[in-house]
Amino acid sequence: MKTYLVQRAQIEDRDYKKGIDSIVSLDYMGASEYEWGAVPDSLKRIRAEISEYTYMDLPMDGKVITVFCKVSQRPEVPEYLNALANNDMQTKCYHDFNNLLRPSNIHKDFQKKHPLRTSFWWDIENDLMWWEKNSEFEKKFKAIIEKKPE
Repeated sequence: MKTYLVQRAQIEDRDYKKGIDSIVSLDYMGASEYEWGAVPDSLKRIRAEISEYTYMDLPMDGKVITVFCKVSQRPEVPEYLNALANNDMQTKCYHDFNNLLRPSNIHKDFQKKHPLRTSFWWDIENDLMWWEKNSEFEKKFKAIIEKKPE
């Protein structure tokens, strides 16, 4: 599995928003590939096939990453996330996942004063999402992602 479009986001409580926007704040990616409905289109595809989706916890570099993906994608997820963490996969925009798992010494020093801003990733081509294990967030995510849109 490869991707070119990984959407960065932050896990945040935003009660004034609806749907997935109430629990994540998407970064502005600055490229046209992320515009024109790419994110909502991915969400529509996910919801149309929600019965095929599952959650998996993947231990990586002393952290646990929760992945929301299709059951059929599970075998490829470890290699896929390792490629992203190693910067072995070229993406359109910087994804920042490598700094969660394998920050360089420069980034380690920087993160002491400035914690990593990105806490949620969304592959809008392969329609999967992941975050560092967070049970509270996962409850909210499940309630929203599995809810039929109004």
